Amino acid sequence: MTSRLDASYAVIRKTGVPTGWQEKQVADLVRVVGGGTPDRNESAYWRDGGIPWITPTDLTANRSKYIGEGAEHISDAGMENSNARLVPVGSIIFSTRGTVGNLAIAGVPLTTNQSCEVLVPQETGLSSEFLYYLLNYGMFAFHRLAGGTTFGAITRREIGRVRFAMPGTDEQVTIARVLDAVDLAIERARGAVRKAELLDHSLLHDLLDRGKTNPPHWVTKRVDEVAEVGSGVTLGKDVSGYKNVELPYLRVANVQDGHLDLGTIKTVKVRCDEIDRYRLEPGDVLMTEGGDLDKLGRGTLWEGQIENCLHQNHIFRIRADRTLLDPRYFAFVVESDIAKRYFTRVAKRTTNLASTNKTQVRAFRFPVPPLDEQGQIADVMTVSKVRIRALNSKVGTLTQLKKSLMHDLLTGTVRVDPALFKEQQ
Repeated sequence: MTSRLDASYAVIRKTGVPTGWQEKQVADLVRVVGGGTPDRNESAYWRDGGIPWITPTDLTANRSKYIGEGAEHISDAGMENSNARLVPVGSIIFSTRGTVGNLAIAGVPLTTNQSCEVLVPQETGLSSEFLYYLLNYGMFAFHRLAGGTTFGAITRREIGRVRFAMPGTDEQVTIARVLDAVDLAIERARGAVRKAELLDHSLLHDLLDRGKTNPPHWVTKRVDEVAEVGSGVTLGKDVSGYKNVELPYLRVANVQDGHLDLGTIKTVKVRCDEIDRYRLEPGDVLMTEGGDLDKLGRGTLWEGQIENCLHQNHIFRIRADRTLLDPRYFAFVVESDIAKRYFTRVAKRTTNLASTNKTQVRAFRFPVPPLDEQGQIADVMTVSKVRIRALNSKVGTLTQLKKSLMHDLLTGTVRVDPALFKEQQ
């Protein structure tokens, strides 16, 4: 009980109560409304239903601050014959099971299932937008009450006990407007990334996947005709009886589709006489063996970012014959629909899993233009990738700005004068 009481006060201990603000618990601010699921065996409760019915899955998939649609709708009869309740615009949907604390503001009157609680503002002048940001800022307290993890469950009573410092209505609205402006900038930046990625995919298709319209001087080659395919080091091998050394290596998680994620690099002990066999060289193209469907045949170019780096056996290393194949060009081929169609077709598949092997990688056939054209294609695609990276960097910068602003504004560290915004209206 003591740990739960501590969690309830966790946010207020962190922020204190700024001058002019008041300490409030969530139960003082909102009326909590539960949800329900109409009987699935009664088609009239679901057929032609017009009332949005929100579940935690819908909240997870939602990319906006607001929500107005879920995967399913229920009818008036379904609502009347279940615990589902219609809640007003401005209510905050809070997932309480599975993933605790996914939030969204109701953009239309809607209902939820029993794995959500709906926080309906009841204090006069309480800004839904401000409360949405405040709850997100203090989410660590709700997670502690849910057992110290994002995944678990939290009760209505526990939600209501969490305490926050609350400014007056005008300051709430002003803080929400500042954070809204940053959210809008983030969404526009993400939209630009999505458009750039679609353009990138279309450009790659136009350059490589022309089918019968490929220029007649292009040829089709197997990988093993223009490159050598190597497997990586097997983890867990006992090398204690040999002279060995500990070196960094790439895991499947490091090799993404079209880029590397080098945030976490692990090491492995390997026999000294096997280092050259597994060591990566700049220009090697890396390709994952598979596992989950999204890991099948994904790959990118290794540019020597880490000295003496190896790769594990679930990653293939394709080393181009530079007189025939530009590795930059081949890295884009691996990313293209040509490669994805081939490896999807030949992969060994089980439920939600797929994998390929060295024989299939060697047998992969793809269009091979002359070297100078390969270089031109690689140059064009590299410019496209640079633009995407720049846009993603902008998203990251704005996201960090929002995080910093949320801390400053929601703790009262930085105060905003509502009069400044009123003068602009």
